[in-house]
Amino acid sequence: MNFKVFIITFILVYLLLSLPTILGIGYVIDWVPEATIPQKFKEYVADGLLNNFLIKTISSFIVGIIVSLVFTGRRQQNSI
Repeated sequence: MNFKVFIITFILVYLLLSLPTILGIGYVIDWVPEATIPQKFKEYVADGLLNNFLIKTISSFIVGIIVSLVFTGRRQQNSI
């Protein structure tokens, strides 16, 4: 198993699964009128990354293992 491919795939899949929540799709945050743009941005990103953390982590882990094993298998076939 290629660890570098696993880590890159894990991060990309996790961010891809977090993207709809980061963009505000599916939920509404009620803001105080004095909230600044950086405060809103920070809250959207934090909520997007932490919302459904366990589901996204397990999904990213499974996809990372599969992609890593596929790349390892292709490398071994090419060396034969």
